Amino acid sequence: MAETILEVKDLVTSFKTERGTVKAVDGVSFRVNAGEILGLVGESGCGKSVTSQSIMRLYDEKYLASYEGEILFRGRNLFHLSDKEMQSIRGREIAMVFQDALSALNPVFTVGSQIMEALRIHQGLHKDEARARAVEMLRLVGIPGAETRVDAYPHQLSGGMRQRVMIAIALCCRPSLLIADEPTTALDVTIQAQIMDLIVELNRKMNMGVILITHDLSVIAETCQRVAVMYLGQIVEEAGVEDIFDRPLHPYTRGLLRSIPSVEGDKRERLFVIEGVVPMLSAIPTGCRFGPRCPYATERCRREAPELTEDGSGHRVRCWNYARAEEESHG
Repeated sequence: MAETILEVKDLVTSFKTERGTVKAVDGVSFRVNAGEILGLVGESGCGKSVTSQSIMRLYDEKYLASYEGEILFRGRNLFHLSDKEMQSIRGREIAMVFQDALSALNPVFTVGSQIMEALRIHQGLHKDEARARAVEMLRLVGIPGAETRVDAYPHQLSGGMRQRVMIAIALCCRPSLLIADEPTTALDVTIQAQIMDLIVELNRKMNMGVILITHDLSVIAETCQRVAVMYLGQIVEEAGVEDIFDRPLHPYTRGLLRSIPSVEGDKRERLFVIEGVVPMLSAIPTGCRFGPRCPYATERCRREAPELTEDGSGHRVRCWNYARAEEESHG
């Protein structure tokens, strides 16, 4: 059995707003093992990024956000650590690749200095040692001419190179856990494939756990061992990647899978669309949160919120009618 690096238990992340307190993440639980890639998938607004940033405790806990539950990283509850202790973990033991590299990178510092900063803070390297390691990291992530690119500013690099720099910063201290929040956003298809191949390769070489947040189910299929499907702040289904694609139980998961364009399908056939939109956090439906958009919803669904239960095979689902929906989908 692989070592469990991260275990999230009943995570609740609440934000203070003008309309009162809202729960962006409500009772989320999952684990990540060493050498494993866990995929988090769902529409925008389902709580994927909030979950990832809650693990890092990046929100302002004094004025904006509050947390409940447990986040156990190698057995230590991160919610019990001081700000100083969290600073020693961020970037050194848990690292993150953000969605937009151009916004995440500091425009007034060279990319090399930004890699060096992490190395000098967390590993105490001398300036010359840190620069040599920065060049080494740029080579590792596949940037040509690393000796000169190390002195480039973010705006002097292409989108794909900036994303590689973000990965270099995240991996320079060899973290145990990497959180990749839509790391290929706004990149062309070729660069997307290169970035994902790089993450998978480094995951295997370094035996680190990875949480991959993406909308792209084809990326999930090719890279992940397990998948957690999120909807409106909750996990509605979790299973091994093959099980999710071969036997999706939740109507929302099946809707996401049906929304993937088929290479062999009729080009004139309309792409399947899940009716409706993700509700506002201030207007969460009573009962099942997916109920208003679900074709299998019953009166019970509108009245009672289902729990996340296991079907006996390690496959977890949050639905009252998943057995009936599964039967009809194969009928």
